[in-house]
Amino acid sequence: MEDFIETGAINGKEKITEILNRRHKERELHIQAAKLERKKGAESTEALEYFETSFEEKVKHIRNTLDTVAGSDSKAQVFAASQNEIYELQKYLSSSTFFLNEYCIKVCQNTINELSKQLDTLRNELLPKKKFGFKSKKIVKMISEKDGKDKDEKDLSQATATSGDDHIKWTVSDRVNQLIRLPRAVVNEQTITASKLRNCLILLEGYPGSLQFAQLDNCVVVCGPTARSIFLDACTDCKFVVACQQLRCHRSRSCDMYLNVTSRAIIEDCKGIRVARYNFQYKEIEEDFRYSGLDLSCNNWSTLDDFNWLSTDKPSPNWELLREEDTIVDWSPYLERFQLQHSLTSVDH
Repeated sequence: MEDFIETGAINGKEKITEILNRRHKERELHIQAAKLERKKGAESTEALEYFETSFEEKVKHIRNTLDTVAGSDSKAQVFAASQNEIYELQKYLSSSTFFLNEYCIKVCQNTINELSKQLDTLRNELLPKKKFGFKSKKIVKMISEKDGKDKDEKDLSQATATSGDDHIKWTVSDRVNQLIRLPRAVVNEQTITASKLRNCLILLEGYPGSLQFAQLDNCVVVCGPTARSIFLDACTDCKFVVACQQLRCHRSRSCDMYLNVTSRAIIEDCKGIRVARYNFQYKEIEEDFRYSGLDLSCNNWSTLDDFNWLSTDKPSPNWELLREEDTIVDWSPYLERFQLQHSLTSVDH
């Protein structure tokens, strides 16, 4: 009996000790969880404060640059640098949206849009534009007279003058097996757009202001330096030989890009993208680069930002560098073979 009582007492003490230890651990876990929540809240507040300060400083710097650009002796280079800074500011906002509220995102985006509009306005006012003769007016009219409707030249120039138009007016659309060659008179400083092309070769002379391509299938686009941006959407099995300030590619598959790009190109919802260095050469290329304002010393052709791949320790599976054996070095014979293979009809512009 005594042994039983003694054993029962010991067991009772062990149970009480176990309950007390369990409660102590639970209390410690609760305290740690509360500390972690407070820490997260403090870090979120600090991150927001840092973002607001940093964003305001970047905006102030860009505005000061644009306010003084009129007195600069190298306006084209200043505009190119400012365009790149605005692009980086957009990236900064995009990468910070996970801790920003909707109102803050909207205000910041409106600020970026205002800076872009101010830059475009100043660039149009301060950069001299090349003048073309009477022949160029005829060319613009011929390209834009689709659907059998005549328009006067003033309306046509307004339709393709800037990339900021609310409604995109395609320059070239619904073409199959065609060689589309646009001369300098049409291309220089203009927004060139194309959609719904299949088995087409697009050769753009000069230095466009911006390019916008959508729904291109098995097409080749070869172009001189583009002053501002290039936007690609829903393109498949295409080759793009382009130089620009910034490039965005959405919803595209199996495309090769030969790039000279000041800012890191962006892809989103894309697969099978291969990139190589821009290697197209022609007689006036140095002059076109100078007029476009592109900085040849800054070329981020080999690094893309994939918005669908956030991992930093593994490369994105959606793009890769073009292998040397697959890279086109001499474009003249390749373009000739492409024309023969698809029996391209040359369009007289």
